[in-house]
Amino acid sequence: MERIVPREKWLYDDRGMLKWMGWILSDHSAYMESVGKQTRPREVKPEMPVTQISANLQKAWKTGQAVIVQSDTLENNCFTAEYHGQVAGYQGDQIYLQLANDSVKFFHLDELRYVEIPTAEKWWSHDDTTR
Repeated sequence: MERIVPREKWLYDDRGMLKWMGWILSDHSAYMESVGKQTRPREVKPEMPVTQISANLQKAWKTGQAVIVQSDTLENNCFTAEYHGQVAGYQGDQIYLQLANDSVKFFHLDELRYVEIPTAEKWWSHDDTTR
């Protein structure tokens, strides 16, 4: 059912969809910003030996610490994005990484270029208290 009211009987001048454009544009720009962050070329980390990668993964698995992983695959002549997450498990040479958005990504050990356990900054070590 469609209601067509003549313009002279309108109670106010409706701008149509223009009133929603700010909302649509802000959501769209937020989406484009998140896509831009994902597709931005990442810093190429130095390639680590497999023994060091295994040691870092094993330490993260035992202590439950988060890791930063960079795979050795190329997309558009750049290494793929870094993945931040926790080691959820392993089976043979497959490593399962639980990402921040609760999705699970798996890697083969020979696909990994770099694995780092980031150091957590302590909030009390900064001297930026307000006076």
